[in-house]
Amino acid sequence: MATGLGEFLRSLRRGLVQGEQNSPARGDTQVREFARVRRRRDDTSMPTPLQREPCKTRPVFELCAKGSHGRYMERLPSEIILKIFSFLDAFSLFNISFVNKQFHDLANSNALWSVLYASEIEKKMWRPRVSMIKEAVSSTIVEEKPAGYWKKLLLKEMAGYKDTMWKTELKHMNPHTGMPALTEHVLRRLHIQWEITLTNRHGRESVYEQTHTFFEDSSVTVCWSQGAWPCMYTVNSLQLHGIMCPASPAPGDKPRWRSLIRKTALQRTGHCSFFGADRLVKVLQFDKGIIVGLWRGNWKIAFIMVNLHFHKLIERSLLGSRFCPYLPADDNAVDLDYSRHGYTLHIVLHNPVQRIMCQRFSPLYTRRVMSQGEFVQLIAIDFANVSEHVPVTKFSLPWQAQGLQGEVERCCMMTLTVLDEAQRPFWCVSSTVKMYRRQRVLDLENEGEQFIVLYGDAEGKVKMTFVWMEEFQHYFLVQLVTMFPTAKVKRHFSGEC
Repeated sequence: MATGLGEFLRSLRRGLVQGEQNSPARGDTQVREFARVRRRRDDTSMPTPLQREPCKTRPVFELCAKGSHGRYMERLPSEIILKIFSFLDAFSLFNISFVNKQFHDLANSNALWSVLYASEIEKKMWRPRVSMIKEAVSSTIVEEKPAGYWKKLLLKEMAGYKDTMWKTELKHMNPHTGMPALTEHVLRRLHIQWEITLTNRHGRESVYEQTHTFFEDSSVTVCWSQGAWPCMYTVNSLQLHGIMCPASPAPGDKPRWRSLIRKTALQRTGHCSFFGADRLVKVLQFDKGIIVGLWRGNWKIAFIMVNLHFHKLIERSLLGSRFCPYLPADDNAVDLDYSRHGYTLHIVLHNPVQRIMCQRFSPLYTRRVMSQGEFVQLIAIDFANVSEHVPVTKFSLPWQAQGLQGEVERCCMMTLTVLDEAQRPFWCVSSTVKMYRRQRVLDLENEGEQFIVLYGDAEGKVKMTFVWMEEFQHYFLVQLVTMFPTAKVKRHFSGEC
């Protein structure tokens, strides 16, 4: 074939030369240049066996720079793109849906996710039912389901929605606290941890792993004190995520699933208050019980602490997404008459090292107060009844960071659980609290300096009064009152409001 091509080019050259001689007036210079180019091609048209013609390549960016010729993916039919997507795993398919709108629509196809769901079911330790596999791969069933149905089903399987083992374990309740008795055991068995993500002004994120946890009967305190911390004024927001860590992580493991628990804007002054200080750090308190310790003088973060209540903690740490928290389903409402019967109040005061006080009060009966709107009040300890007063050890919040340690006085963590007569959670609080000197002193038999602890949110309020007894070197809790809006009571018991 090469010999025939060379012979053709030579005859073409002879024809061009003859044409040049017959018509010299038709652009002698252009014809001569054209003949020279053809002669050069003729000389290189038949390479020798030892000579290889060089391969000319063009960079990809030069091809993409020529307008529509670079947008080859947009010009591909949807069927071809779906065929390419069918070779991806669930993690890659989920990520590629964020490239553009076309990829988002195609990557959420039920046809792709139904196949992935069927393969995920086959990986289970138990043998799946044949009907389940047929339902997953049947084209008729796939098309009948709404968009995103099989994707959500697969993500639920991968995130542990169907792990009936830990759900069964959480059914055993602690009669003292009203919370699942095996919460700590399940958290440790599933290797659940918590991460802090700080976002600066430019949108850059920094992730910090937990360094210390302290478990109580109804809460866990998580501390972060290691890493290269930024200055406080450069951080815009803080996100708390729950993650399930592998028992033996490998270098090639994919990023772990993150479930958003809380998100707080750190630059909004309305969400921040001064909490306490010692000679090394000053502590700021943000909404939802997040405290941040700052080094004195440079506003650089030293540590972060969060107190998490056990109520739905495992679900919140696993079943949310990176951007949306887990929203539990509403429990079935009960008769409103139950709201007039006995409540149970369980309260724990502690710090990240030890327990300060733990008390349980039951039954408690409600009464309405109209001082600041319509509220329902529960009085657990009455200052007039001396027999109800409870001794409490010294309040403090110890901390440790970068080889240094200290202690902030007159502040601690509070975990409060209010149960209704059916022992269902009515109000769960897990936050930091601080003692203030009481301005209006109560008329008590015991003389001593009086302090008050106040907590309040949209769901309720807590008020505690303490008296410092110098001769015993102890505080005494002489008053404990909780208040709830009547709208919350109606919503909990009858579904109204």
